[in-house]
This record gives sequence, C-alpha cells and structure tokens, in this order.
Amino acid sequence: MNKAKIAEIFLSYQGEGTYIGSRQLFVRFFGCNLKCDYCDTILTSYKSFSKEALLSKIMDFEDDYNELVLTGGEPLLYAEFLNQFVPSYKNMRKQRIYLETNGTLFDEMGTVLDKVDVVSMDFKLPSSSPGQQDLWQEHQMFLQGLKSVEVITKAVITDTTNVDDIKKFADILKGFPGKSSVILQPVTGIGGKAKAPDREMLDIFKAYLMKEIDKNVSILGQFHKVLQIR
Repeated sequence: MNKAKIAEIFLSYQGEGTYIGSRQLFVRFFGCNLKCDYCDTILTSYKSFSKEALLSKIMDFEDDYNELVLTGGEPLLYAEFLNQFVPSYKNMRKQRIYLETNGTLFDEMGTVLDKVDVVSMDFKLPSSSPGQQDLWQEHQMFLQGLKSVEVITKAVITDTTNVDDIKKFADILKGFPGKSSVILQPVTGIGGKAKAPDREMLDIFKAYLMKEIDKNVSILGQFHKVLQIR
C-alpha cells in the first residue's frame, strides 16, 4: 500500500484513558471495519498521502508533543502503509507511537506490533451497541498478541450495557498475562445514538472488575469533550 487515506492531522491533548492530558499529534485515518451505535467520529472526507507526503506534513509541526497518535476510523486498515511509515518517522522524531484501535484486526496488529509503543484497544461490548456483532473471539485473539507493549483496554459503557458483558470482559482480561490498564468510559451522548449510564451502574461494573482481575480499573470520561477541544 503506497498511500493512505488521512481524514485529518492535528495537535491536541489526549482526552481518553490513562494518557489524559498528554500533548499529542494525531493522525486520523479514514475508514473503519465496524459501525458502532455510539460512534462519535464522523469522517466525511480525506486526502491520500504517500509515506513521504505524510512525513513532510508532520514535520511542519514542532516536536513539542509526547506521542504520535495513529487513530481513526481504524488505522490498522493501513497496516502495510504503517510498516513503511513508522520506521521512517522514528528516524526523524523521538516521540513514542500510540495506536488507537477497535481491537479486531489481529493479523494486521501482528505485523506492526514491533513498531508501536502503546496500544489503546477498544472492547466492543454487544450490549453497549445493540447493532454490533459479537466480537469476543476477535478481541481475545487481538489481546493475546499484545504481550510485548503497553496496553490500555477500554470499554464504552451505555445505558444498555449489561453485567453479562462485563463478566465476559473480565474473563478475557484475566487470561492476559501482560500489563494492562482497564478503562470504563461512559458514553457522552454527543454525536451518537447511545445514552449515558447512571453512576450506580458504573460503580457496580468497576467493583466487579476490581474483584475479578488483578489490574488497575478506572472510570474515565472523554476529557476533550468537556473542554470542547479536538
């Protein structure tokens, strides 16, 4: 793949997960293999970039950021392109590579694993997005391949999320030998169809996960939307 479809490139602050507040340069790839009810990223246009053109565009920015974020959409749709781009980027800049993914394209993840530093992986809970297919097997296979990198696992929680899905989430996390931070992210209700859960539901889910798995569990919303930044 000689070119990738890029929806936007911008400098901002991470608004989700354990890196909230980190100054980052975002490269948003166009297109996704899923369609979640709570999706709040509306992509309507893109420009095609070669590896050289994308590097040139990125170098227009100063290097006063902490991580280069590969996001989407789903950036792993462009795994072949990333395999060419990331090594060239690392030869020019020292910032770490932070990959945001829906956690379903495990073969593609395997081809770029040695080129990224942090993987922020979504778990698509069926009850959080009733129109979404069951992806438990895909998520389990994806997570098992991430033993060598820093992992953040995130599940979006809506008013329809049920405890059975939280239990399945916990079962998969218990089988992961690597280090992982676990984020329960209440949906904002902005830009998607889903509605936010109540606080009691979030507390119950967090308490269950903390009892079942030996990992840090946090309830964190979308900080960038509170501040009304990108």
